[in-house]
Amino acid sequence: MHIKQQLTEDLAALGIHPGDTVLMHTSYKSLGGIEDGAAGFFDAFLTLLGGAGTLVLPSLSYATVTREQPVFDAAETPSCIGYLPEYFRTRVSGTRRSIHPTHSCCAYGKEAQSLTGEHHLDRTPVGEHSPFARLPGVGGKILILGSHPDHNTTLHGVEETAEPFYLLDREHPLVYTVRYPDGREEVQTHLRHNFRVDGIYYEQKYSRILNLLSSDEVSFGKVLDADCVLMDAAAVWKRGHEALVSDPLYFVEAQK
Repeated sequence: MHIKQQLTEDLAALGIHPGDTVLMHTSYKSLGGIEDGAAGFFDAFLTLLGGAGTLVLPSLSYATVTREQPVFDAAETPSCIGYLPEYFRTRVSGTRRSIHPTHSCCAYGKEAQSLTGEHHLDRTPVGEHSPFARLPGVGGKILILGSHPDHNTTLHGVEETAEPFYLLDREHPLVYTVRYPDGREEVQTHLRHNFRVDGIYYEQKYSRILNLLSSDEVSFGKVLDADCVLMDAAAVWKRGHEALVSDPLYFVEAQK
C-alpha cells in the first residue's frame, strides 16, 4: 500500500506539473495499491494539477453501445474500459462527459469544457472535435499509466487524419440514439473503425509511436508500481500523421 505523497512525487518526476492538461489511460491494478484507493488516487492527482490543470480519462462504451444495442445515455451508459474511468465518471464531482456514443471522455478542470464541449459533432470514433484531437491545442500530454502503449486511443484519431484503407467501414454505418444529460434525444449516423479488409485483420501496433518521438517529447518511469509513458500530445499527432503519410501500414500488422 502506497501513500498519496509517493504518487504525487512519482507523477512529478515523470514530468507532470501543476497546470498541465493530461489525458490518461490507466490500469488500476498496476499501481499496487494506494492510500484511500481510487478516491486517494484522484485526490492526489488533481491536487498536483491544481486549479489551472485538467485531467481527462476516456469513458469509452463501444462494448455496450452496439448495432444491437444502439442507445447511448450520457448520464447512465457506463464506461467499458476499467475501474478508474468509471470511478472518475460517477464518483468525482464536477467531471464533464463528452457526447459520443462509443468514444466519449470525461474531464475535470480548467479545460474540461473546451475539450469536451463539441464532441457531439463528430461522426467517427475519434474525430476533429474529440477531446483526443483537441488535446494538442491546449498543450496537453498523454499518460499511459500501467497500461500497454498499444492502448492509446489518440492514435485512432491520428489514423483518421490520414485515413489508411483499412480504417473506416463506409459500407456499414451505424445508427445510434444519443441521449443528452438534459433528456433530449438525437439520432446520429456514425462510421466505425474496421481493421479487417478482404479477410485480413490489421492488428494495432500503436506502441510504434515511441520510435518516432524525441527525448524531449516522451519520458518513461514508474508511478508507484506501474510502468508509465508520458508523451507530448502535439508530437504524437504530428509524428504519427507523418508516418502514416509515408507508410499507411505503419501502425498495424497484417494478420491472416
